[in-house]
Amino acid sequence: MSANPGSPPTLYGIDLGIPLNERRVLIADDSSFNRKTLARFLTWAGITQVEFAQQSEEVLARVDEFHPDLVLLDTTPPRMDGIGVCKSLRQQPHHRDLPILMQSAVNSDQHRTICFQAGATDIISKPVNPGECIARVRYHLERMSLIQELREFRERVERDLRMARSMQLALVPEEDKILEIARPRALDIEMHFRSSDEVGGDFWTLFEIDDTKIGLFIADLSGHGITAAINAFRLHTLMSRLPSAELLDPAALLAQLNRRLNDILTIGQYATAFYGVLDTRTDCLTYASAGSPDPILGRHDGMMAVDASGVFLGAFAGETYENRHVAVPPGSFLFLYSDALTESLDQEGEMLGEKGLLAWIKDVHASGVDRPLDALLERHAARYGTHLHDDLTTVWLQRH
Repeated sequence: MSANPGSPPTLYGIDLGIPLNERRVLIADDSSFNRKTLARFLTWAGITQVEFAQQSEEVLARVDEFHPDLVLLDTTPPRMDGIGVCKSLRQQPHHRDLPILMQSAVNSDQHRTICFQAGATDIISKPVNPGECIARVRYHLERMSLIQELREFRERVERDLRMARSMQLALVPEEDKILEIARPRALDIEMHFRSSDEVGGDFWTLFEIDDTKIGLFIADLSGHGITAAINAFRLHTLMSRLPSAELLDPAALLAQLNRRLNDILTIGQYATAFYGVLDTRTDCLTYASAGSPDPILGRHDGMMAVDASGVFLGAFAGETYENRHVAVPPGSFLFLYSDALTESLDQEGEMLGEKGLLAWIKDVHASGVDRPLDALLERHAARYGTHLHDDLTTVWLQRH
């Protein structure tokens, strides 16, 4: 051991590293001498929580009671069938990651192979060398600590993602609210929101402006995960604070959102967006866009992609946006969507694309189904699956 009290503890020149006093080790050996010797080695390594098992039948019970972080297991019969014990432990899912350090007096390749096939993590030759024993025990305990930390971190991230996903779903307009706005204006509005496996930054909402006007807003924040979700919450907060008068001018609204997002988003973060005001009295959609996917407009004279080009929100300060106008008479439909719909990859690595989407919508519309959005999404799921790498938002507005 090191004689200098100010230096890290060492044994045979081995840096003992992080403390292991909270780690538990089970010594499974039918020899009293071996048990005492191994316990002494572990004490030198700073491991004080040690328990023992003398027979094969005891090991499984002691593992379940003591919950060791590592098992030192003898392979030698008669009373300790280490090979059989190791196999039994590995057959139990909750013990598959448990480090099992086997000690054996037989050093043949065949015997070592049998030990590893039974599930041994490592093997120490008998007679056991104290320096080797301590080094290998420390290595596997530190490795196990790292695995546990990574597992806990992953579980924490998954909990955070689930919470972010539930919060994101809470931003979506409720069905009752949609019906309350749509019915008096002779509209049907179907929507579908599916969060990605990682959580993305999709956000859409609906505004009741006056008796004949409604506002439709859809945005997609760049990136995935918690950051994209937080930015979507930020955008929702900005939208909720806008005065009602500003909802009438899509270009001015996007310009204001761009200024605010440019102040709060970091470099490389941005949002695509589309905001339109539909006036059922004049049959006109006034809209402005910031690089969102082109909505699909279907009328009696055919279907077309509505130009939604424009500079991303938050990318550059001082950008201005243009109000555009398109006729949406009774009998027409407007389909808004996020890019997950057109950019998902099938098994051949092919994307649907906007042209493919337009062809699908023509097929669905020609079939005369009552709920065209459901039919469209069923076709998409059949080809691209339900586990997406980005949020999927779709809104189908039908005028009667």
